[in-house]
Amino acid sequence: MSRRSLLAAGGAGATALGLGSVHLATSDSEAAATATPPASGSPSAPNVLPLVKETTEGPYYLDYDKQRVDISEGRPGTPLALRIRLLNAKDGKPVPDASVDIWQCDALGIYSGYEETSEAMNNGELVFDGPIPKLPPDSRTTFLRGFQMTGRDGWVRFRTVFPGWYTGRTVHIHVKVHTRGVLLDRAYAQGVTVHTGQVFFPEDLTAAVSRVRPYTRNDLPRTTNTTDPFYSGDTAADGLLAVEWDRADATRPIQASITTAVDLEAINPGRRGNPPPGPVRPGP
Repeated sequence: MSRRSLLAAGGAGATALGLGSVHLATSDSEAAATATPPASGSPSAPNVLPLVKETTEGPYYLDYDKQRVDISEGRPGTPLALRIRLLNAKDGKPVPDASVDIWQCDALGIYSGYEETSEAMNNGELVFDGPIPKLPPDSRTTFLRGFQMTGRDGWVRFRTVFPGWYTGRTVHIHVKVHTRGVLLDRAYAQGVTVHTGQVFFPEDLTAAVSRVRPYTRNDLPRTTNTTDPFYSGDTAADGLLAVEWDRADATRPIQASITTAVDLEAINPGRRGNPPPGPVRPGP
């Protein structure tokens, strides 16, 4: 059973155990050293921030409790520094002590824990007539997965590589936000999920990265943002990242960040995926 599933709906489990939202400093000094970018017009009135949109969890989520800044584990690709800031949608204030969990595919569209499964789906060898279910892992690999705790400023930072793509999906990174829990032995316990979503990249950046190694080895058809079934728009509330990159050299490190507002009163079990009806090949 996932540690995060121990809390009953409504928070009764945490109350009974006497566990509030407790944050212990990460042992990764780089996370503590993350600089705080200047806030831009943080509102003070309630209910003024648009909520970041919920998006399907997909079939490849694993609750591995890997607290770390660098999630790459040596996977090849253009280096990516990803920063995510959480704000309370009610008052615009930073959200501290939240667990931000991310996972993504590698340059060739493969997810850790699902090498054989994701390759079979990308090649059209595994097809579902309807929504893709939550799938059991076929390996114990953990690359490109991890979580960090937000500081008082609401920020977390990860070091990773630019994701690749797979059949039917634009380039994206999955995100889950957990609150009301406690950090114990570098694992987040007794929490609830208040947001399940995905973040996306501008199309011109993805097109540039697709032309450099190792992404040139990915011969799967590339879905663009505008034709992706889950991409909904070009704002932070839609999950679009702000990026800084060298337009002359897409192999150089990329900086990406997003500030999002979440409903801290929500309890989100995590959607398993609702692709369009009919035979489905891509895994969300």
